[in-house]
Amino acid sequence: METRHGVKGTIDNEIFFTESAISGASIIRHVHARINRQNSNLEEVKRELAQQAKSLGANTIMNFRYGQKKHQWWELVFTFRWDTESWYGEGDAIRA
Repeated sequence: METRHGVKGTIDNEIFFTESAISGASIIRHVHARINRQNSNLEEVKRELAQQAKSLGANTIMNFRYGQKKHQWWELVFTFRWDTESWYGEGDAIRA
């Protein structure tokens, strides 16, 4: 855990991730990722979000939220998914 801009968070792929809002920050864009592959994990979600943030010129993702979502029954049947859940993540890309 590291503290930057008065909030605690973690660094992944040179991007600072925090679940908190950073006072006075100007949002570049809301970013989101969903990983549907079997045996995926939070690290893959953060990697995808970090790539999106870097492409926007951001160095921080604030209001970071993440978790797993269960697939709908029709997704399992019609798309031949082997896993029953996907990892997701989202947050606000900023330059802090």
